[in-house]
Amino acid sequence: MIQSCNKREDDVPAITIQQKGICENLDSIFMLAQGVYLWNEQLPEIGQFNPRRFFKPGEDEISMYRNEIFELTRYPKIAATHEFYEYNPFKPTSPKYSTIVSRKSEESGSYNLYNPFGLSIGITNNIVRLIYVDPNSPSGKAGLKRGDQIVSINGLPIVSEQSFLTQWQKAIDLSFIKFEIINGNSTRREVRLIAAVYEPNPVVKAMLLEQESKKIGYIAYNSFTPQLNSEKYLSPVFASFEQKRIKELIIDLRYNQGGYQATANFLANLIAPASLNGKVMYNEHYNQQMQAGKAEILKNYNLLDENNKPIYINGSALTLFDIDYSAPANISYFEKNDGLSTIKKIYFIVSSMTASASELLINVLKPYCDIQIIGVSKENEEEVYTYGKPVGFFDIPVGQFDLYLSMYEIKNAQNIGGYYKGIRADYSVPDDIKNDFGSVSDPAIMFVLNGSKVKKVGFRDAKLSSRIASQSSYYLNSVSPSGNVKEVKDLKIKLRE
Repeated sequence: MIQSCNKREDDVPAITIQQKGICENLDSIFMLAQGVYLWNEQLPEIGQFNPRRFFKPGEDEISMYRNEIFELTRYPKIAATHEFYEYNPFKPTSPKYSTIVSRKSEESGSYNLYNPFGLSIGITNNIVRLIYVDPNSPSGKAGLKRGDQIVSINGLPIVSEQSFLTQWQKAIDLSFIKFEIINGNSTRREVRLIAAVYEPNPVVKAMLLEQESKKIGYIAYNSFTPQLNSEKYLSPVFASFEQKRIKELIIDLRYNQGGYQATANFLANLIAPASLNGKVMYNEHYNQQMQAGKAEILKNYNLLDENNKPIYINGSALTLFDIDYSAPANISYFEKNDGLSTIKKIYFIVSSMTASASELLINVLKPYCDIQIIGVSKENEEEVYTYGKPVGFFDIPVGQFDLYLSMYEIKNAQNIGGYYKGIRADYSVPDDIKNDFGSVSDPAIMFVLNGSKVKKVGFRDAKLSSRIASQSSYYLNSVSPSGNVKEVKDLKIKLRE
C-alpha cells in the first residue's frame, strides 16, 4: 500500500515532508469515506482500494485527491438500476456530488466561470448575452441586465465562443473589461467595468405581476447564500408581497445551484402557510454507522466555531464525533414567524441546473402546497429535469483543503427523496435569454399567465444523459460548492452522560 510513496533507499531519495503529507491525506480521505460516506457499506477495504496509488510525483495535489474521490464514487450503485449514485451526466469524469476544494481558492465546477464583475453569460451560435447580473456587482451598478447582447469585448468584435472566452480570461486577469452592449431596445453603448469585491445579492429580480384582478409575486432567486445574507434581501421582498396580499407566487430557480441548507429552511418558512407551523419539513438520513454513533474517525476532527477555534464544554474540546446523527435528532420542522399568509399556488421555474437546496425547497413544500413546476430548456427539450441532488454534506478539513462527501439523504414529510436523476417538471418551455427576468415575453412567465391554453408535455422515458450535447453554453458566476451545505451551528450536539 505504501510503495508509491516510500521507495527503496537505493532507488530514489527519501520522500519530502510535503509528499508524505499528501500520502497521509489520501489515507485520511479514504478512512473518512469509510466512516461518513452515505453509501459506505459498498466501499472496499483500505488494502483493496490502496489510496496511496493516487500519489503521482509532479501532479497537482488537489487533482490526486479528486482522482481518489472519483474512484471511491465508482463503488456505490443504486440497487434497482445498478447505476452509480454519483454518475455525473454533465461531466462523467467527476462525481456528481462529492468533492474537495482548496481554502485558498473557490471551487469552479462544470457550469461555473467565476469573475469579479458579477455577470453570467450565455453563448448560442456565437451570440453572447447576459443571463443574469448580480445587482450589487460592477455589472449591476452599470445597469446591465439579462438579455443584453455583448457584441464586442476589449475592442474586438465577437466572432466565436472561443475568441470571446480568450478575451474574457484576459479581462479577469487584468481586473478590467470593456464591452459594447446592445440592450432590449436596440440601444448600443459602451460599458467599462473594473473588478471589485461586493456583497452578493441573490435576489436578481423581484416584481409584482398583475393579470386582471389577480396579483402574482415574482422573484428570481439566484443562490442559497448564507442565511444572514439571503435574509437581508428576501425579507423585504416577501414583506412587500404580503402587503400586496398576493395569492400566487413565482419562484425562478432556473440557475440556482443550491447552497446553504439553513437558508432553504428560512425561505420555506417565508412561503409556507401558517397552518404548517410545527409540522415536519424534512428529515436527514445518515449511514447506519453514523446514526449508531460509531464513526470513530470523527474523533480526530474538532468542532470549530465561526472563527475556526475549538468549541469546549466543561473544559473538553468537542469533536465531530459528539454530533448526534440519529434520524430522530435530524428532523426539521416548519417555524412560521412571518412571510406570506394568503398564498394559494406556487410556480417554480427550474432547469437542469436547478440543484440541491433549490430541489429541497420544492420537495418540502410538495406535500402541503399547490405546486406547479415549469422547466426551461436552452435546447427546447420536451422533458426537463432538475439536476438531481437529494443529498447533503458539511465540510471536513483535510490538510489545506475542505472535503465534501455525500453524507445524508434528505426526505420530505411524506418520506419522499431519492430524486437522483432530478425532479421532473410538469411543463417544458424554451429558456429565451433575450427576455429579462419577469418579462411577460419570457416563455415561462407566458405559461403562468396563459397556462390553461398550453398543452401539457407528454413525458417519455428518455434519459437526460442522451441530451447533453448542446450548441448553447452557459457560464454562471458561482463561487462556492453547490449543495445542501450544513454549517457547524446547524449540527446537533449529543448530550453527554
